[in-house]
Amino acid sequence: MRVTLIGTGLLGSPMGERLVGGENRLTVWNRTEAKTVHLAGLGARVAESPRAAFKASSVVLLVLSDGAAIASVLDQAGDAVDGRTVVQMGTISPAESRAFRDRVQNAGGRWIEAPVLGSRPQAAQGTLLVMVGCEPEEFEQVEGLLRGFGPEPRRIGQVGQAAALKLALNQIIASHITGFSLALGLVRRSGVDTEPFLEILRASALHAPAFDHKLQRLLERDYDDPNFPAELLAKDLGLVREAAAEAGLETAVVEAMRGVVEQALGAGLGRGDYSAVYEVIDPPE
Repeated sequence: MRVTLIGTGLLGSPMGERLVGGENRLTVWNRTEAKTVHLAGLGARVAESPRAAFKASSVVLLVLSDGAAIASVLDQAGDAVDGRTVVQMGTISPAESRAFRDRVQNAGGRWIEAPVLGSRPQAAQGTLLVMVGCEPEEFEQVEGLLRGFGPEPRRIGQVGQAAALKLALNQIIASHITGFSLALGLVRRSGVDTEPFLEILRASALHAPAFDHKLQRLLERDYDDPNFPAELLAKDLGLVREAAAEAGLETAVVEAMRGVVEQALGAGLGRGDYSAVYEVIDPPE
């Protein structure tokens, strides 16, 4: 299969590794060309522009940071969108996804949303959780390809519904890290040893695996080499607030979490791991 991958950053690069070789002929493009060098070394062809990248394949995967980046790529692709199936795998709002669907369909292409839950390790292992929004027959067309990224791609419903589910899950990421940071900070500042706190937490229904995954980062205040940067979490929380407001939900909780993450960005921690919110909640004394 001829496949194009646009966006070879933190998530796109390991996803590209899974596409190179075998029966796939992979073409890649990234705004920063240096980020395509690794995949080129594995056999991928590097396109000179988004338009050339679209023309190279019938299926185009987008692993981009936000809606603005997607709009820019579609602008540059122009009429090369015609006849292509565009699979959007980043995190954008339901409204954005539906608008892009209409734009791509009007240009003669197909639009499928397939956001994923997971980060670099899961992308490299092919264990991402893939959520798909499209028509049933469109899902059949791309299911085999998507199985290269996760063992059980699931069609959630129509375009916009998988995007909504991804936002719902990403706000839980923020809920976990802000809640755990506050709990850990309170325990430590109260003079309570962290070990009994963690033992009781792990034995309770309150425990989440994410707490153990982030514990060492918080204890060492080390946010380098992120799988999910704080600046992307801030972006996603903005999308959650927008989607929740449109759905008639109370947004005070997400606004509070976003405020904490924005403070971390203001402190220069935006490109660090999202667990850097601990610096805001429990700043060094």
